[in-house]
Amino acid sequence: MTEKTAGKTAKKTSGLLYMILVAILVILALGFFGTDIFAAPPEKINPGVKVMDIDLGGLTKAEGLARLTGLESSFLAAKAPLRYQGWNWILPLEDVGLKINKEAVIAAALQAGNEGSRFKRWQDRSQIEKNGLSLQPDIEFDQEKLAQRVRGLASEIIVEPVAASFKISGSDRISVALSQNGIDPDLVKLKKDITEVLYKNKHEVVLSLVPAAPALTTADLESMKVNGLLAGYTTKFDSAKVNRTYNVGVAAQALDGLLVMPGQLVSFNEVVGPRSSETGYKMAPVIINDEFVDDIGGGICQVSTTLFNTALLANLEIEERSSHSLPVSYVPIGRDATVSYGSLDFKFSNNTADYLYLKTTVQGEYITIKIFGNTVYKRDVIIESEVTDEIAPGVVYENDPNLPSGTQVVKKEGATGYRAYMERVVYLNGKEEKRDAPIYSSYNAKNKVIAVGTGETAPKIAPLQTTKPAGNTTPGGSTKPTVGTIIPGD
Repeated sequence: MTEKTAGKTAKKTSGLLYMILVAILVILALGFFGTDIFAAPPEKINPGVKVMDIDLGGLTKAEGLARLTGLESSFLAAKAPLRYQGWNWILPLEDVGLKINKEAVIAAALQAGNEGSRFKRWQDRSQIEKNGLSLQPDIEFDQEKLAQRVRGLASEIIVEPVAASFKISGSDRISVALSQNGIDPDLVKLKKDITEVLYKNKHEVVLSLVPAAPALTTADLESMKVNGLLAGYTTKFDSAKVNRTYNVGVAAQALDGLLVMPGQLVSFNEVVGPRSSETGYKMAPVIINDEFVDDIGGGICQVSTTLFNTALLANLEIEERSSHSLPVSYVPIGRDATVSYGSLDFKFSNNTADYLYLKTTVQGEYITIKIFGNTVYKRDVIIESEVTDEIAPGVVYENDPNLPSGTQVVKKEGATGYRAYMERVVYLNGKEEKRDAPIYSSYNAKNKVIAVGTGETAPKIAPLQTTKPAGNTTPGGSTKPTVGTIIPGD
């Protein structure tokens, strides 16, 4: 190797070593000044980190959470003095759902001095250890509890807003009762001020008031374009059946004032809710397995049936409907709608482009449901219905040892079964606009049950008289010999 070649080789080697050294220094610098993406999450809080006066330095997450639980307990035991002009109140903080978001506070404490490059972490930790770092606890309130408690204390100065509402005249003219703003505590400022009391040991909170908007304003109702009656329907019930009458009233009340948005699906079961003694219903007859038995909520089906007929006449879309297993007396056959919470429902949808408003009344022995809306959608509607088949009841004989041999007594009268259909025809300006597909219904026949005596022969005295079934008016209005009866239903 020549001296010249050796010199070149030495220079190359020296240059390579220099580059390696620079690379090492860069890597070291990046490790110190850059972000360490492989750093493990901190297990302990750095010295000098506090929450208010509570030292968290050197604690694990679990230990820190325990310390904050103690702080939270002290906050809950505190009382915030409230003042507004000449009124003064004391607000116990245990009543407003106060709590510290302990997880968020401890997460912030663990991150203090543990973010960024090694250099930044070293710098931050030095500052924290020297000067300390005081974190504020993240305090939360239960908005509903706070509002309820403060409104109760300051009831003398609170003014409840008045929502706009629809008013219906005796001639079914509809108008809007105007809304009014109320006065309410400023809960946003109140939460901030209560927090200041806890953080800085302030002595009182000056309550601020703000306007309270009603749930529905006059403008809200006017924009709904409810300007007249679309349809109404009335059915009659026996007001002497006290429990049943009561149930009809409870269910009707649940529907009263219902607002239905354009396109909204209305479920009778969702609006009226479960039928139980806790929700206000009583025992009354219902149809179960083709028999009338007492159960909670008897009479509800008359309300759903009345609503079904109102929706039909208002030209609304019927989405779900089932007939009873037996005919009922309060509507023409084929025009009933049975419901059972959790299984059978009646549903209709608002197929107009504007809101609907339902009004229900129960007076004397009548229930009336009216649907109001934009009268541009009002139509003349005729319901055509017909019984297509009558199903004669069978006769069942049952031996009865308590009756003398040869005696027969009717234990249960039979009832005719029916098949029927109904069809809605809609007219606009006297011309047929549409004719809906028929809705079919089927009602079971009920067997006549006759007890046949198998006991000892009766003494020869006047023969036992049995009552013959009376005639009944069949659907369509003609009177026929009775093969069954339509019994007042649920």
